[in-house]
Amino acid sequence: MHSPMGAQEAQSLLASFANPAKVTWTLSEQIANKIAEDIFRGVYEPGQSLLETNLAESFGVSRGPIRDALHVLQVEGLVVIQPRRGASVAVLTPTNIKEIFSLRAVLYGFAAGEAARERSENVLPLLEEGTTALRFAVETAGADMFLGLLYRLSMELLGASSNHYTRNILAPLARLTLSVTRRVMLEEENRRKWLNNWESVVGAIREGNVVAADEAAKRLVLTVYGSVAKLVGTPSDETTLQEK
Repeated sequence: MHSPMGAQEAQSLLASFANPAKVTWTLSEQIANKIAEDIFRGVYEPGQSLLETNLAESFGVSRGPIRDALHVLQVEGLVVIQPRRGASVAVLTPTNIKEIFSLRAVLYGFAAGEAARERSENVLPLLEEGTTALRFAVETAGADMFLGLLYRLSMELLGASSNHYTRNILAPLARLTLSVTRRVMLEEENRRKWLNNWESVVGAIREGNVVAADEAAKRLVLTVYGSVAKLVGTPSDETTLQEK
C-alpha cells in the first residue's frame, strides 16, 4: 500500500522530474533535440523531407548548425541523408521495430540486473521518487509528460549499471522507437501497464534480486512492444509506418 500524497506535493514532485537539471548543449545539439522531439510527436512523418533551408529559417540560424544537427540524428538512426536528395525522417518497418524491441529487452534486462546487483545508494532513492511521480502522472499528466518521465527514469536506471556501454547502446535504440511508444502511451491503460511493470523492476532492484530485475525489465519492454505491434503490424505483415 503506497502512502497517500497530496495534490500539491505530487505536482511539485512531478515538476521536478519533468524539469531536470539543465545540461549544456551546443547549438546543433539543441536543434537536433528539438527536431527529434518533433519526430516523436508526429510533427514530421516517416519519410518526410527535412529541408535545410526551411529548418534554418524556422530556427533562425544558418544552414551550418542545421546540417550538423541532421548528421547527429543520422548517427542515431532517426534521419536518413542521401546524396542529392537531402535528409528525410527514417522509415521503420515492422521487422525493424521488432528487432529493436527484442534487443532493447535483452539489454534493458541486463541493465536492471546490474542495478539490482549494485543497489546504488544514489540511484535507488531517485528511482523510488520517480516511481511516485509516475503514479501521479498516469491520471493527471498527458502522455508526453508521462513519456518524458519514464524515459528519464530509464536513463537513470541505465546509469546505475557499472557497464558504461549499456546506456550508449540503449539510449539511441529507445529514441528510435519513441514515436511509436508515444502513440501507445496515449492510452491510459497502456500507461498503467507500464507503471505496473516498472514497479516490479524497481521492487526487484530494491531487494537486490538480479534474476527478478532482469525478467521484470524484459517483460516491461516486451509488453510495450505487444501494444506497438497492434498499431504498426508484425513482420508477417510487412508495411512501413509511412503506409499506415
